Amino acid sequence: MTYRVAGAGWQPAYDARLDTSGAKASLELVRRATITQRTGEDWTGVSLSVSTTRARGGAQAPEVYTQRLSFYEPPVPVSVGLARSAAPMAKAAAPVDAMRADTPAAPPASAPARPAEERQAALDAGSYQASFRIPGRVDIPGDGSSKGFRISTLKFSPDLIVKTSPSLDETAYLQARIVNGEEAPLLPGLVNIQRDGAFVGVSRIGLVAPGDSADMGFGADDRVKVSRIPVKRKENEPTWLGSAKTEQREFRTTVKNLHPFVVKVSVIDSIPISENSAIVIEQAPATTPPTDKIVGDRRGVMGWTFDLAPNDTKAITLAYRMKWPADREVVFQTVPNASGGGF
Repeated sequence: MTYRVAGAGWQPAYDARLDTSGAKASLELVRRATITQRTGEDWTGVSLSVSTTRARGGAQAPEVYTQRLSFYEPPVPVSVGLARSAAPMAKAAAPVDAMRADTPAAPPASAPARPAEERQAALDAGSYQASFRIPGRVDIPGDGSSKGFRISTLKFSPDLIVKTSPSLDETAYLQARIVNGEEAPLLPGLVNIQRDGAFVGVSRIGLVAPGDSADMGFGADDRVKVSRIPVKRKENEPTWLGSAKTEQREFRTTVKNLHPFVVKVSVIDSIPISENSAIVIEQAPATTPPTDKIVGDRRGVMGWTFDLAPNDTKAITLAYRMKWPADREVVFQTVPNASGGGF
């Protein structure tokens, strides 16, 4: 018999350990399950499995109904005597366990000592969900305190890249790209990040389906120096009524590799976009041609990806021109999800 119990669930958590000491970088991703339950009953010596099925999210897509626009009608006041709140349902009495005699167990026979190993779960993967069976029998207290279990370990040979967004932060960050080769998806959760044995911080990973890729950050790379400086800013004030105001801006980003080996670098920058025909924004010819004209489906955001040799320096120029009516004021607004067509 299978049924759903309220007050019990689990959250995924991960430990990501990146090792760059060898000729090829390696990454170990440990998947864990943090289980809590507030059913009011301790689970003692139970066989436990965790599933990627989202039972609380419903079983089918919601129906879309016709929407009607009408005038607002204020509600009719209801007599206080008619508005009665329902009394809370009484809680059922907890069952009483049968009395058991405590028989002392015989002392276990001595066994040769060996290093302790953390046991992992067994994976049962299907076409639409995956389950992890925790080995042995476990105890989960009913007071809501969490208990963690290691359920799988994945090994990767990631592709490393140094990524920087100098308009916001001139720090270069080491990033690893992995491909989920397991039959189960990687569910969203917190990730404890370690790089070459040192704890870097806590990050977060989104849903990664089997066969899909994901990027994971592993902290600042102090041997890749990045600087972004304004080179030119020219404003043209209008000279007569009804004329337009123009402004030209130009920035130069410089990246230097202080590693004794070649590194792949990704520089992300942007120019403003306009959704008003009265505001015209043009990319200037002085701009270094980007390798990615649109990054992440975000309009105006572009990227430059290149290999940088040891002690080598790469300069990138970004220039654009803006034009708008002189009798209007313009402001810059950040649009997190400005995706779509060109500008």
